[in-house]
Amino acid sequence: MIRNFFITAFRNLKRDKVYTAINVAGLTLGIACGITIFVLVRFETSFDDFHTKADRIYRVNLLQKSASGRRTNGYNFYPLGEVIRSEVSGLEAVTSMHHNYSFQFAMGENIYEGEHAFFVDSAYFSVFDGEWLLGNPRTAFREPNTVVVTDQFAKKYLGGVEPAMDSTFVFDQTLTLKVNGVLKTPPHNTDMPYSMLISYPSLPAYVPRSTDNWKWVGWGTTFIALQESTGPRQIRSQLHKVKQKYLTEDDAKRTSFVLMPLKNNHHRNGNYNSFTYDFPLPLLIILSVVAGMIAFIACINFINLATAQSLNRAREVGIRKTLGSSRIQLIVQYASEALVITLIAVALGLALARVPMQIINARAGYTYLNYDFFQSPSMVLFLTSIILLITLLAGFYPAFVLSGFKPVKALQGKISSGKPKGLNLRRVLVITQFVGAQVLILVTAIVIYQINHLRERPIGFDTEAIVFTVLPDTTQDITTFKQQLSRNPNIQDITFGWGGPLLNAGRIQFYGEEGETYKQPGVIHYGDEQYISMFERTLLAGTNFSADRANPINEVIVNQAMIKALEIANPDEAIGEIFTLGESEITIRGVINDTYTNAFSSKIDPLVLQYDPSRFSGVAIKIAPDQVAETLQFIETTWKETYPDHLIDIRFLDETLDKQYSFFDMVLSVLQPAAFLAILIGCMGLYGLISFMTVRRTKEVGIRKVLGATVTNIIFMFTRESLLLVAIAFILAAPAGYFLGQAFLMELPERIPPGVELFVATLLVSLTIALLTIYYRSSRAAATNPADSLRYE
Repeated sequence: MIRNFFITAFRNLKRDKVYTAINVAGLTLGIACGITIFVLVRFETSFDDFHTKADRIYRVNLLQKSASGRRTNGYNFYPLGEVIRSEVSGLEAVTSMHHNYSFQFAMGENIYEGEHAFFVDSAYFSVFDGEWLLGNPRTAFREPNTVVVTDQFAKKYLGGVEPAMDSTFVFDQTLTLKVNGVLKTPPHNTDMPYSMLISYPSLPAYVPRSTDNWKWVGWGTTFIALQESTGPRQIRSQLHKVKQKYLTEDDAKRTSFVLMPLKNNHHRNGNYNSFTYDFPLPLLIILSVVAGMIAFIACINFINLATAQSLNRAREVGIRKTLGSSRIQLIVQYASEALVITLIAVALGLALARVPMQIINARAGYTYLNYDFFQSPSMVLFLTSIILLITLLAGFYPAFVLSGFKPVKALQGKISSGKPKGLNLRRVLVITQFVGAQVLILVTAIVIYQINHLRERPIGFDTEAIVFTVLPDTTQDITTFKQQLSRNPNIQDITFGWGGPLLNAGRIQFYGEEGETYKQPGVIHYGDEQYISMFERTLLAGTNFSADRANPINEVIVNQAMIKALEIANPDEAIGEIFTLGESEITIRGVINDTYTNAFSSKIDPLVLQYDPSRFSGVAIKIAPDQVAETLQFIETTWKETYPDHLIDIRFLDETLDKQYSFFDMVLSVLQPAAFLAILIGCMGLYGLISFMTVRRTKEVGIRKVLGATVTNIIFMFTRESLLLVAIAFILAAPAGYFLGQAFLMELPERIPPGVELFVATLLVSLTIALLTIYYRSSRAAATNPADSLRYE
């Protein structure tokens, strides 16, 4: 009997090719989207879960209070790890580390660049797991100037795994390191993707301030592994005692040590102090909701089309019941058709999912999403759940409706005159489909509107003509480098410093005559006399820094927002005024016009521009736009002559600014196709509703045409009700889309309210697409010959 069910199912699907194609297409698109997002979410939630003690590992973060609010810092005081190890009980292991995101290293005359070097102590592998290929983990990190590298690093730079042992190289022109171990390269789903691990005793020679310094927070991090019988609460009370003992009284009041579970490091590290990138937990939840929404819309589409087809199969039901089929048998029969369609859609969805995954992997630059569907137990469980869920959701209701037909009425073809109850349900289903589709369209539009607003706002200078590079950790050759660059007529301007409009900025606290109680937050840039001309700022009052004489470090240039914060009436009155920056008294020597200070906000912070050569860590160069390649080559040649032991990394300012929005570009790469799929599948559901209506009202259409109704009148009859459903869906979708869009942008410090035009455009798009769908299906019904419509058989 089961075999007969499936044979019949295949025959019915083969007979009605349009119905089968639309159903399979809708489910395939929904399943492909769901699979892609599932794999993405699975990857992002798997970070560092491969460590044996992952559920007992915590990162010790800082919670610091200031005038600008509370700030969580993933980095910590360098001596903290050793103190916790000796003074806090209930811990299995404690490890300290220092992270370098990028570095340079030299082997002979060759210089290379690398990423993710960690200074770690001997307890690192007592906390975290790692696969050793060569070397001894108990002794590898005891002595200074030793390093353990990954097999990938060894093969690329050191001639292979075994030849790498005992080889040496110079790290950042500071440390000569000897390789005494080789590790398996860690997987991509880790926030510690080290290429090398340097012994912690090497750190004082590399970061002199890292020894016994409780005032300065650099790039040090502390991780702890709790004993199985220990809870976080027991550790927090002991950390409070450590804070009171080692920090000054004022610092202790403003500072707390916070334990963050390792599993949260990738999703809830709100201060962006993970070693790779943060993928906020709310975004994971929203993406999961999007996947579920697409799949649900596809199921609704299935139901609409299946029940629309029910009228065409009424006589089949009548014959089967007359010949003795029970209702259960009929339900199983029609549910088996749903299972066949679902299996076909899953197979096609698996193949289709390759496309977005390859696109995402290409954008990431590595195998970000693995196509290992049948090697992962979670994926097998996910696919099995999809098959069962869709079969039950999308197959049960149509099967229940079909199996409920009365044999006499079914054989007489009178099913179409039934009660409108089923039609009301279909209206709800179509409204639900378009609510989901319009929510996704609105969210996508809101995110695009916000990011485009930030990208396209005028920032007051030409970013395309400016390149910049980071300077070596020395200032002795700045003058020589500048003089050499100035010889090229294609170089129009040069400025040394750190920070710039929408770029890196140090956070500061300042106050005026009111006193320390009225501290306010701001930002600081370091620059020379060319800063103003480079970034096309206007000097409103006072004087610029001087190239001919010394510039006192306590004389600064501020922006208009700063003098407003200091309650100074105008730029002229600000010259010579004194305010307190940190613990120093600062004199205002000049005032420049305001410009944006945050890439993700339209708010303009109070800005201090200070001339401090010890802080100059980069150089910005404005070049002639018609000689870019030649000028870049000249800059590289000049760099090699001035800094022969360092590689140059030239970046275009406009590209660097644009990369700041890469996270939202990734979000849009998911939202845009999801919104398109939702509206496409929604239109399929609308097609199903119109199909049902045309079949149910076939004789009514014939009578209307006999009485003189035109094709336009018939089309309008179907259009009016369907467009009303789309409009109702929009009324429900508008508030949901608004709040979901704001949730997507919750990481931004400031959000721009979406304009009414976004909602109007969404409604018009939905109505237009729906109208085309309605017109296509209803015009066929309206063009039917009345003689065929009114014929009994």
